[in-house]
Amino acid sequence: MLSWLQDCFSMANVSWYGGPSIRAQRWPLNGAESPAQPFVSGDLGTNPDGFGPVLDRYFLGSTGCGTAWIPHRLIPEHVPSERRKRQDLALVEPLQLSITLSPYASITSPLFLQSLHRGEAAGYWLSRQPRPGGSTIPLLTTWKGQLCARLNVTSEAALAWYLARARRLRQALGATYVAFEGVEGNSFLEQDVPPPAELAGDGYTRVLAAALATLGNGTIVSAGAGSSHLPLFVQMSPLRSDWSHAGLKGLIPSVLHYSLLGYNFFIPDTVGGSLAGDSAGDPELFVRWLQIVTFLPVMAFGSPPWLCCDSWVLNLTRQCIQRHRDFVLPLLLKYSEEWQSLGHPIFRPAWWLSPTDPTAFTIEDEFLIGDEVLVAPITEKGQRWRDVFLPGEGHLWLDTNSARVFDGGTILRNYSASLAEVPVFVKTS
Repeated sequence: MLSWLQDCFSMANVSWYGGPSIRAQRWPLNGAESPAQPFVSGDLGTNPDGFGPVLDRYFLGSTGCGTAWIPHRLIPEHVPSERRKRQDLALVEPLQLSITLSPYASITSPLFLQSLHRGEAAGYWLSRQPRPGGSTIPLLTTWKGQLCARLNVTSEAALAWYLARARRLRQALGATYVAFEGVEGNSFLEQDVPPPAELAGDGYTRVLAAALATLGNGTIVSAGAGSSHLPLFVQMSPLRSDWSHAGLKGLIPSVLHYSLLGYNFFIPDTVGGSLAGDSAGDPELFVRWLQIVTFLPVMAFGSPPWLCCDSWVLNLTRQCIQRHRDFVLPLLLKYSEEWQSLGHPIFRPAWWLSPTDPTAFTIEDEFLIGDEVLVAPITEKGQRWRDVFLPGEGHLWLDTNSARVFDGGTILRNYSASLAEVPVFVKTS
């Protein structure tokens, strides 16, 4: 009698973290719903019920247990390099010109047709394995509504050709940043054909990310799987312009999820969300979103505040940008050193300082920067107060808005937070 090899662990009375990103991100992931599917990164825009662009075969339970299907440690095994440190320092520079590329080529494009005429298609593009005596056929897939071929990352010649074109284009345009979308997914899985061994699972994402990292500082990728050690920015999935977990409420759970898996330098979706939602153009949503991204690595804007809001919001935006530069960036640089040396995430959940307090296990609307700053924003429409959990029994927390000091390990009930305020506490001991 045959039996399937399974990982068996209880979801009862244990909060679980890690694993895949999903459309409406949760923290912990116990309440998340996802149909049975291959554990491979994907594009939530084309498959909303699938797994998102960042995932790892690592799960951490609130009881201190963990499970992994491949060898994995929360503390990275790589040795910090000067290249990584230079990437961290690049965060303090403002974004300039950015270009976006992908590893796809339309079958009607001159690029693909020329490769066919030169007989290079078999080497440059992913292909079906030929039958005995048969010819190699490019593996076609759909990308943004067009039938396309995908770069063959198993070929050193193809990778060298692709990277050289990217470098020339960046130099010709004077671009500071190069973003690569379409990094996630598995074309062989989509076509239900067996992949080569090196591209099984998320092999494509890992191999391509390693190659793109050689382009240097300012390289942005749309997915990460086993590549958190590389000096790359990771673009977060787009969020809806609303207050749901597919919108604003999903931002902090995503921050905690990315950081726990080692992807600390991410680019969140634009302030206010970039997908159509029922609150698009809502000034209150814009402000509450702005208050969160102020404390993240990058502040991204799809539309300037003067197009959706009044002068008050515009002035608040200027203040938040200044706070990001003066207060947040030094913290990120400080804790990036700790991340490199110890493997600790930069953005931490409340249970990081209260590992035995059950209250901390399910808090998804607060986050720590290192061990010294707690950010507790408003994520409910129309709300001007919230409960704030201050982690770390025995510590003292200073409210940066009121200068009052509170004990750690306590809950501040109905704590005031006007539209102009975001509760931020600094640990004083």
